[in-house]
Amino acid sequence: MERYKVGASSMFLATRERGRRMREDVEGRLAQVAPGDALVLDFSGVEGITVSFGDELVAKLILGRESGDFADRGMVIEGAGEDVRETLESVLARRKLAAVAINASAQPEMLGEQGWLRETLDAALRLQSFSASQLAGQVGITPQAANNRLRVLVASGAVAKERGVPEGGGKEFSYRAVIPAHA
Repeated sequence: MERYKVGASSMFLATRERGRRMREDVEGRLAQVAPGDALVLDFSGVEGITVSFGDELVAKLILGRESGDFADRGMVIEGAGEDVRETLESVLARRKLAAVAINASAQPEMLGEQGWLRETLDAALRLQSFSASQLAGQVGITPQAANNRLRVLVASGAVAKERGVPEGGGKEFSYRAVIPAHA
């Protein structure tokens, strides 16, 4: 597990440009994280962020993950105080995105979540390593619905995706929960 100290330079983080520079730095760090491992965005000591900073850093990281960037690595938010969490919730909800955060009780929770995401995250944490069909069985949904939910969990950073080639050819994906202390 790698850790990126978001608040290393300031207690209050503002501007889209600063968020972009930090996102580019985080992307460089994510590239160094081993597949199947996770990067922790550590917001400890940060008292507040602006919407534009949060959008540029966190939302655009997740949008990149949705398009396949670093889908084989996890990403989790830790140490975010109430004000930072509220801003991130707003940013993520506006874009209909989700991110996984470790709360003060050291439990994972979803920021910007859709109602069904928590149940799916809990099932992924129980299974640890699984296929979409296995997750579907755990949650009681179709494999197609499981794939749709997994797309969101992979983008959020809670789950890493790995492509495999089944014996008969084609493509198949396996998934693994990568939240530190829960993986």
